[in-house]
Amino acid sequence: MSALAETLTVRDVRTTDLDAVAELERISFPVPWKREFFASEVGLAHRFNRVVRATDGKLVGYVFCAFAAGEIHVNKIAVDPLYRRRGIAGLLMKEVLDFSTRILAEEIFLEVRPSNLPARNFYTLLGFREVGRRPQYYADGEDALVMSLFLQPRRP
Repeated sequence: MSALAETLTVRDVRTTDLDAVAELERISFPVPWKREFFASEVGLAHRFNRVVRATDGKLVGYVFCAFAAGEIHVNKIAVDPLYRRRGIAGLLMKEVLDFSTRILAEEIFLEVRPSNLPARNFYTLLGFREVGRRPQYYADGEDALVMSLFLQPRRP
């Protein structure tokens, strides 16, 4: 385990996290989700939402997912710019993968901007493959690439 990982706390999102989540969202994405949308996800059925906090309490990353019928959809994932390329996104995706095992999920989906090469490369390293495109998906008109990770088949 890295020294950084030993100083982090990973847990379910709480309403007390929402201001920090919204701020990280604002600095991470050209068209950010509003705080109210994140708030509507907290505690909702069929959701898996996690945050990562540093020892000093600073929020350094989050992931918001929905799941049903053997599928998980990663709706949002972000890491504080000062903590990028230090394993935080990998830690969050490991949380999602561990959760997928617990619920016997068969596939994980996400959308990513074609222009976001670092994210696309990260997902490819995790085993995700491009399976489609959503034209003008984002509010600014950019398409989304749909990526999928096929998992072990569910057992009856």
